[in-house]
Parts: sequence; structure tokens; C-alpha cells
Amino acid sequence: MSYAANYDSGFSTADFVVFIGMLVVASLIGIFHAIKDRRTRSENIENYNYGGRSMSAIPLGLSMAVSYISALTMIGFPSEAYNYGAVVVWYAASPIVSGAIAYLYYIPLVHNLELYSMYEYLEYRFHVIVRKSSSALMILKSVLYMGMTVYLPALALNALTPLTLNWSIALTSGICTFYTCVGGIKAVVWTDTLQTVIMFVGGFAALVKTIVIVGGFGKMWNALERGGRMNIFDLSPDPTLQRTLWTVFLGFAIIKTNGVCCDQASGQRYLSCKSIKDARVAVIISVFVTIFITLVAVLTGCAAYAYYENCDPLKYGRITKKDQLAAVLILDVFSDIPGMTGLFVSAAFSGTLSSVSSGINSVSALILEDFVTPWKPHLSEKRKVIIAKLTGVFVGSLTTVMALVAQALGGTAISIVLTINGSLAGPVLGAFTLGLFFPWVNFKGVLTGQLMSAVFMIWMGVSSVIYGKPADKLRQLPTTTQGCPVNEMNYTTIDPYFNVTGLEQSISWDGSTTSLMNAVDTDEKPALYYSLWSLSFLYYGILGLILNIVISLAVSFATGANKPSDADPRYFMPFIDNPIFSEKVRRFFRFGVPEPSDHPEADEKIELSSPKRTKSLAKQFNSPLQDQWVSDKTDQNGEEDPIVSYSP
Repeated sequence: MSYAANYDSGFSTADFVVFIGMLVVASLIGIFHAIKDRRTRSENIENYNYGGRSMSAIPLGLSMAVSYISALTMIGFPSEAYNYGAVVVWYAASPIVSGAIAYLYYIPLVHNLELYSMYEYLEYRFHVIVRKSSSALMILKSVLYMGMTVYLPALALNALTPLTLNWSIALTSGICTFYTCVGGIKAVVWTDTLQTVIMFVGGFAALVKTIVIVGGFGKMWNALERGGRMNIFDLSPDPTLQRTLWTVFLGFAIIKTNGVCCDQASGQRYLSCKSIKDARVAVIISVFVTIFITLVAVLTGCAAYAYYENCDPLKYGRITKKDQLAAVLILDVFSDIPGMTGLFVSAAFSGTLSSVSSGINSVSALILEDFVTPWKPHLSEKRKVIIAKLTGVFVGSLTTVMALVAQALGGTAISIVLTINGSLAGPVLGAFTLGLFFPWVNFKGVLTGQLMSAVFMIWMGVSSVIYGKPADKLRQLPTTTQGCPVNEMNYTTIDPYFNVTGLEQSISWDGSTTSLMNAVDTDEKPALYYSLWSLSFLYYGILGLILNIVISLAVSFATGANKPSDADPRYFMPFIDNPIFSEKVRRFFRFGVPEPSDHPEADEKIELSSPKRTKSLAKQFNSPLQDQWVSDKTDQNGEEDPIVSYSP
């Protein structure tokens, strides 16, 4: 593809109108739901965080999908496909795994227990400390993730408009914080529905237009083959290669499972549905939407390579970071259609608004339910809503700070975000997995396993950010500037094919053999840099999950494992419990846990604040610390102490 682009082009008046219009509509939706709730006097925490548990499955499914898509998909995945080849198409298959696990196990769990916080289950099953530690890890992960998702569209806006990067970041996080805090979960869900449509139209239009320009799918495939990018079936078992079929599909599946099954944002949407059936419909919708938008984003990156095959925009100097590729592509291919560039940037911003608004809403709910309410159990509904809104403002401000910090990281955002998510997701998913499927695991085991795996994985993640990955493990594919207009060239290299040297080395840990700040010389790299630390960032979630399970089981059996026959079946989900299997098979996978009909408390509604509930915890688990917690919540007559009781 010959290079033909106007370097000085940018946002037109029509683009600004489209983009600003999207932001205004998003804000108006938040204001509408705030006014509506006040008029109907339904402004309570149940309505603010869970939509009165009566919302339709369709908007909730769309909201679930775009909550985990964000600008990371619209901007990050095209860059991944452009730089590392078509193997990243397996990102699109991972939601099938996570959606199936949520459908079979987590949706029934959440609805049957009527959880206010996803981590409330871990208190039921283990102990309040496990609940708080898991909640804290997920809050940390969410804030770091939201910071990166705000940073990405700010890059695009900075590249296409006169706005500075800092102002772009402030605008993005400010809009999200406003309509989320004003309108609550209903504003988030209905704004997400609007943004799904924008992402569909903007993303698909960009793909079709680029493919038409390069001459069709056949020409695109030919360009990918010439560039060594038709690596879809890279079956290498080497776990240190950063992107293969196995690392992308399996690694991303675990990270997605943590988000869809253990994240507060997903739990709120499941509980916002009227029934288990509606929640399952919502998760099916979200899987199909996620697959479609991810495929569109990856194919856009493949088409972008065909478009820039002979003139890489990064090496040519038109962009300064890899993740600005999608922005400059849209600017080039839609230069003759007013408003289309604004539509695509609106699509990228829609992804971020949906993810960050969901994150702010869910993190504020976690802080309220897991930390504030236990401390102040008798807060009125009005005060709870006020606290949730103030917490949302604080989380939004913290997200802005993290987005500003993200400027120092460079590299592709996908690798940075998935390093963060993988490091923290595995230990949390492990706690839920142990609680649901392993009745022998006790409080001491799961707490030890979670803390040890979390510390180890955070150490792995930080080491990766500081030292990077060996270039031969990253396998960034070559690009060239041979077709660029020489007299306008802004950046050149002696070798027309990109070497991981010079400018790219100093600004990026992804694709670099030096440290993040170019402060650690290659000769000074620790021995672990070439072994343990070179593990694919996509495997971090799997490693954290396995470490948590192994350590927890070992400690549980060493300290006295729980007896499955004493377990409460409400907190246990057999691997296989479908009538199509024989009774013998189903009994085996219960591991000795009694049937719900055989347990005296199985049909009772769970109330975390009831004395009977706390006594059942003491009966079920053999932990002195847990017994002490139970005794602290009741007075001498066995009645609940109102000062320390927890009533969400």
C-alpha cells in the first residue's frame, strides 16, 4: 500500500460535533436517572447499585460486554495485531470459556445467596478477613486498570486534537465520574447500551473502509503473509514466548474468567437481573458482543498493516507510541468523510467510559459494602447513597492520577494491563475456586495461599515492568519505511526493518531489552530475567491461580482440613451436577458434600447479621480465629450485638 496521508490533518468541525455530542448524551443519561429516582423516591442503595434488581437482560448483557472491552480493545488490539501478527485473534475466543463458567457456576451462586458484594461469599465460606483481602486486591486491580483505560483514548485525542495529553485524561475521567456518581448503575447500564452501538458502528466502519482501500481481504492476507503475520496457529509450547495460540487463548481466558465471575461489576449486573434465567441470557449476549467487537478490532490491526506495509507510521515519526496506530489510521482512511474520525474516537471513548464508569460504580460499592458498612452498620439509606457518590468521586480522582502515571510506562497497553490483571486476578480467582469446588480447604489454608500467591505475582509483575522481556521472547514483527516519502521523513533508521534499539528501547518496556527508565544495562540484568521473569505476561493469571490452589490445599491438610460431610451445600458447586450424568458420577463430584435437601439449613435465607448464621460458621469451620469472630458478634445470651453486627 502506498503511503498517502495528510500529516497536518486533524479533527474537523463535524468530528468535534460527533464527539462532543456523545459526551453530552452520556452526561444527560446520568442526570435523567438521578432526577427520575428522586421523583419516585427510589434513591436508595438497592436502586443505586443494583437497579432495583429488575433490569432487562438485554441492556445488562450489552453493559457487561463493553465494561470489559474499553479502549483497550478499540485501540490496543489493533496495535497488537499490527505488531505481533494474527495470532492475537485468539483473544476473541477466550470469552467463550469465561462465559460458560459464569453461566454454570457463578450466576446461580450470586442469585441464590443474594450477595451485595461478590466477596461476601468468601466471608460465608471462609472468614471476613478473606473477604476483605480479596476485595482490597480487586480494588487495587480495578484502579490500575481504569488508569490505563483512561490513558489510551487520551492518547488518541491528543494525537487528533489540540488538547494536551493531561487535559485529555482529565476530560475522560471527569465525564465518567460525573454521570456514574449522579445516576448510579442505571446510568452506567443505559449509557453502556448507547456506547455499544457507537462501538459497533465506529469499529466496523473503520474495518470495512480500510479493507476496501487496501483492495479487499485477499490483498490483506497477502500483505500479512509477506510481513510474517499469518501466525494464527503458532502452537509453540514455550511459556516464555509472549504471544502464541496457547498463551493468548488460555492466559486471557483466565483473566476474563476473573473479570466475568469474580469482579464486583459483573456481580452487580447479575443481581440487577430479575432471575437466574435473565442473568444467563445477559451473559450469553455479552459473550457474542465481546467476540464480535474483539474480532473487528484485531482485523482492523491486520488491515492497518496492509495499509502501512511500506511506511510504518511509528518509524516515520507520525506517532510517538504504538497505541496511537488506530487513531492515525482513522485519520487517514476517513480524511474524505467529515465526522467519521469523530465517530471512531467516540467509539474508543465509549469503551473507556463504559469500563471506567462500571469500575467506579463497582469499586465504590465494594468500599461501602466491605469496609464502611461493617464499621457503621446502622447507616440510613440516604447516607449510604451519599457515601457511595463521594467514594465514586474519590475513585475517579484516583483513576486520573493513575492515568497520568501511565504516561511513564510506554509500550503496548495490552501487555501492561494484562500484566497488572494477571498478577492480581489469579490469587482472587483462586480463592473463589477453592471455596466453590474444594470442600476440604479451610480459612488458614486459603488466606495463606492467597497472600503468598499475591505477593509472588506482584513481585513478578513489578519485575516485568522494571526489566521488561527479552527481545527474542517478544518477537515483534518487522516494519519498514521504504515506501515513505523520503523528503518528508521525520525519523529514520539505518536498517529499514525495525530493530529493538534506539528510541523504541528507551521509551518502552514492551519490545525492549532495557529497563522502563533505561536505567538498567543489559549486562546487569539478573539471572531471573532470562528464566522466570521471561514467562509470558498472559500466563500470570494461570500461575497465580495454580500457586493459590496448591498452597491453600497444602496448608489446609497440614492444619486440619474441613470434613466435606460437615460442609454447607449452599457454598459448594460440584464440577458436574447435570442430570444427564449418572447419579454415581454426580455423587463422586460432590466429594462428600451433602445434597441441599439433606442439610437442615439449606432452604433458609442467609442473613450475615443473624446469630444463627454466625454460629453455623463456627460449626462448619475449625478455626480459633473464626470462633473468636463469632463470639465477638454475640453477647452473653447468644443474641446479636448491635454494635459489631454486619447488616448490608
